[in-house]
Amino acid sequence: MGQRWPPVVLAVLLITIILLGRAKHPHPLPEPQLGRARLWADSDSCADCHFEQTEFFLQTGHARTLQSASDPESLRLLKEFRQVASEKDEALTIDIDQQEIVVSSTVGSSIRDLELDWCFGSGTHARTWVGTLPDSWGERDLIEFRWSWYHETDDFDITPGQSLQKGTGYFAALGTLFDTPKARRCFSCHSTVLPQNEGRTDFQELHSGVTCQRCHGPRQAHVESEGEIQEGFWAAASQLESIQRCGECHRIAEDQKPEEITPGNPDIVRFQPVGLVQSPCFKNSPQLTCVTCHNPHQPLSMQNSSGIWQCVQCHDPQQDHHVLCSAGHRDNCLECHMPKVQVFENIQFTDHWIRMPDFSSETVN
Repeated sequence: MGQRWPPVVLAVLLITIILLGRAKHPHPLPEPQLGRARLWADSDSCADCHFEQTEFFLQTGHARTLQSASDPESLRLLKEFRQVASEKDEALTIDIDQQEIVVSSTVGSSIRDLELDWCFGSGTHARTWVGTLPDSWGERDLIEFRWSWYHETDDFDITPGQSLQKGTGYFAALGTLFDTPKARRCFSCHSTVLPQNEGRTDFQELHSGVTCQRCHGPRQAHVESEGEIQEGFWAAASQLESIQRCGECHRIAEDQKPEEITPGNPDIVRFQPVGLVQSPCFKNSPQLTCVTCHNPHQPLSMQNSSGIWQCVQCHDPQQDHHVLCSAGHRDNCLECHMPKVQVFENIQFTDHWIRMPDFSSETVN
């Protein structure tokens, strides 16, 4: 018979495990809100009081990061692709009518069909379409379409991460299959409310796009109390907690393997919070967060995100105790210290690992 542990010893062990878990991740992230629809306010109600924050919000990449495949902009691109689909893949056809959008690929004597339901991406970098299929448990898997539209080239090419050669599985000629857990993660970062009905995602009630309550939490109590009940996260958040809230979807350093977090690794450039927290600017400035430079309530086209006003908040020529550019430059800081990196063939991301350039190599160190 195995040894019995006294209750006191078991309690100490349990507390130790909890503390170790917190030490590994000292600022645990709030889990994405799934379901609990009664806690969510009508999204239009935010604009009743917060007009300045919501006036241009629907133009932001966050608000447009997920839409129905039949939405006008998505439909326009798919109709463009239909004209050139046979040039990209002679076996591919697209059928568009008022009820559905179906892509088909001829494999030997068989025709493989996929109905496209959703369009991921705001179009700032790209747009990718997916179809959802019921699995044996009544949940839905996701098929990521093989072709995406890219803003940089205004053209269609293979979706990032997919093989240049078509596979041999049933859907491989059309895209890549994601199982239900991965599909749910995709939708949870591209939507505000992902309701669950008996453990299954209710796509009919899904609130697409990252809007006010995805970052501020369910606001029904705030609306019903006419503002008396306030959202407390952002007012009390530490510097790291603020960045980690953005990192729920844009990734945090703990999501990466330690050996992956190196200055020369272009794969982490698209995960902006990962690089940012490595930066001397972050480590030496307790105020620097994502929203120091980015207004989440306005589209990037309305912001001077490539200017120097952010940098001179600390690197002020009038402040002798701050480090100034050793090359003597007084403008265009981002070209050297936050360069654009070609992460995929048709997509560039700005490197947020702010650091001194190493002109002896092709990478920024």
